[in-house]
This record gives sequence, C-alpha cells and structure tokens, in this order.
Amino acid sequence: MKHNNEYTAGSFVTGDGYKTGTFDVVFNLQRGDKVSVGIGSGYGYTVYVKKVGRNISSELDKIDEPIKQTEIFVESVRDIQLQEQSRLNDSYHEIVERFKVYSKNETEFTREQMNTLLISLSLKTKELRVAEKNRENVLELMQNTLQQEQKQFNQSFELILQNFRLSSNRTIKEMIERQQKYYEVLMKKQSTVAFSSYTTNLQTIRTFTNVKFEKVWTIIGNGYDVSTEIFTAPRQGAYQTTAVVISVSGQRLYTHLRHNNEYTVGNYLTGDGHKTGTFDVVFSLQKGDKISVVCSGGSYTVCSNSSKYTTFSGHLIT
Repeated sequence: MKHNNEYTAGSFVTGDGYKTGTFDVVFNLQRGDKVSVGIGSGYGYTVYVKKVGRNISSELDKIDEPIKQTEIFVESVRDIQLQEQSRLNDSYHEIVERFKVYSKNETEFTREQMNTLLISLSLKTKELRVAEKNRENVLELMQNTLQQEQKQFNQSFELILQNFRLSSNRTIKEMIERQQKYYEVLMKKQSTVAFSSYTTNLQTIRTFTNVKFEKVWTIIGNGYDVSTEIFTAPRQGAYQTTAVVISVSGQRLYTHLRHNNEYTVGNYLTGDGHKTGTFDVVFSLQKGDKISVVCSGGSYTVCSNSSKYTTFSGHLIT
C-alpha cells in the first residue's frame, strides 16, 4: 500500500491456488494526500487483478446500491442546506438593514440623552461641591463647638470631682465617727452584765440549799439562771453582788453568799418581828465562777410575799 510516494503496509502471498492479501490501515491524511495499492519493485510478480470472480462482482453490486442512495440523500441534504443558507442570508441582510436604521435613530436619541445627562451631571456636580463645602464648614463648626464643650466639661468635671472629694472626705469622716460611736455603744452594751431577781414565796430551806429567786426584774448578759438560782459570770471582771433577805417574825435565819464552793459573807437574823439581812460584796470573778444565796447551819424559813421581797442582784463593774 502506497501513501503519496511512500510504501507503507505490504502483503506477501505465495503457494498454489488463489491467495488473498489484506490491508487494514488508518492514515492521518492531509488534504491532497494520495493512497494507492501497487506492486513492489524488483520482484517480477504476476498479479491476478481479477475481480476475484463472481463473488467479488456480486459484492460490488451490493455496495453500489447504498452508495447511490447515499449520493441521493447527500444531494437532497445539500439542496436543503442551500435553501436554508439562502433564507438565513436574506434574514441576516434584513436584520442588518433594520439594525442600521435602528442604530441611527438610537444614536440620535442617545446623543440627546447624553447631552441632557451631561448637563444634569454638571449641575449635580456643582451642587455636590457646594454641599461638600457646606458640610466642611458645618464639620469645622461642630469640631470647634465640641472642643469648647469638651473644655467646659473637663472644667466642670474637675470641679465636681473636687467637690465630691471634699464631700466624700467629710462623709467618710462622719461615717467613721458614727461607726466609732456605734461600736463604742455596742461594745458597752456587749460588756454590760447585770441582773436583779426576787421571790414572793415563803420558803423553808435546808442547810446548803440555794434560796430560790423565781422572778426577775432585769437580766443583761445572760448571767443569771432562774432554774438554778445561780449567777454565772459570763466574763472575767469585778462584780458587785447584793442580796436582801427577810426572816419570819420571831424566827432565826442564817444565810451566806456562796462563791463556787466557798461560803463567804454571812448574815444571822434573830429576835422579835421581821428582820432584814443585807449583803453587798464586790467579787473578782473569772469567767464561769458562780454566786448564789444559801442557808447554812440548819433549816430556816425565808420570808417573802407580794409586799415584802427577798432579793438577789449583781452587775459587772469593770
């Protein structure tokens, strides 16, 4: 097989009888390239270019019919394409003419619009420049005003701050003084210990038994316990303790002030009529020390009623 002047694919056939050589080649051809089947040079072969008998003739006849139909179809398509191309050309020329007319009219209209827009734009530009100038003037005025107001504010703030400091100093000083006074009153109140109790009942008391003072006038500092008739010192200090006892008319009465388990000052009453015995002692007590009024040396009766009271009192001195 020959491509232009170049021999490409070849087929060598030999032996008895008819032999067939086949070429099946795909070429990348340029326009004008030639492809042919030839006999290789120098060999002197006899080629039987016989149309391979009746079989090949029959096949060629079969191929001719589709080729004719194809040629008819191609011709029909070509006519249709030519008609369509002619129609498109006519439409194109018509569109071009219309566009030229439209463009001319549109150009005139656009030119007028552009002139109008340019004039309007020029006027707007002038207005914008004037507005910008006014804005700059207003902005400058606002800045000056703001600076003046800021200066006035700073001066006012400094004055307010100074007055606030003076007022705060006075207020803090007054508050500290009030707190100090309140603290002193509170401490004084917390440091106050006092009680005053009495009885309205006639009592027969055995030796070493506490006289009962079931009623109270005053209890400050939670020192006196009504249920035990004993005063317990809530804190260390000097306490003044007093007691007034009354005897039954014509009977003896012997009482003491007891400090913890120690009998201290005593009082012995005897004779006709009611007698009164008084205790008035200052004790140096530790926290938890106990003071009570007790009978001693026998069994005695303590006189007390709604008009005559036997009493027991005490308070912290310091």
